[in-house]
Amino acid sequence: MKRKISFISTVSILASLLGSACVSAQQIATNITLDHKFNPNPLVLDGIAGGKLKATEIAHTSETATGYCDGYVNRQPNYILVLRDFFDFLKIEVESNNDATILVQGPGGVWCNDDSETTNPVIEGQWQQGRYKIWIGTYEENSTNNYQVIITE
Repeated sequence: MKRKISFISTVSILASLLGSACVSAQQIATNITLDHKFNPNPLVLDGIAGGKLKATEIAHTSETATGYCDGYVNRQPNYILVLRDFFDFLKIEVESNNDATILVQGPGGVWCNDDSETTNPVIEGQWQQGRYKIWIGTYEENSTNNYQVIITE
């Protein structure tokens, strides 16, 4: 099956109504659609993590089966991931020079991770077909850091 990835940036209606010439990372989410056997595998995405909102305010819990909901994020997710198929195994890993966090909301629940084997978070396992919101955060409040998200099947 041919893999289809669409990168569509969406800008909040508020920013367009205000005529803002500058759009912050808070107002943009990158949309990604994946099928089985997507290519390139791994898919690597660059971004800037961080925000002022505690991840627990979005997750509505401090801990999930995949880890703690630590860190600070923007209100808007960094990514909207649409999986067109059930994935028996999918891994989302964040690489950063600073301590990063990840929060995922989607079919079946909420998953968080702060540190896997390093200070970089990972969420992996079976993924249901559907739409997922993904936030990449920083452990420190009011800080930002560059990161790469690496998605592998």
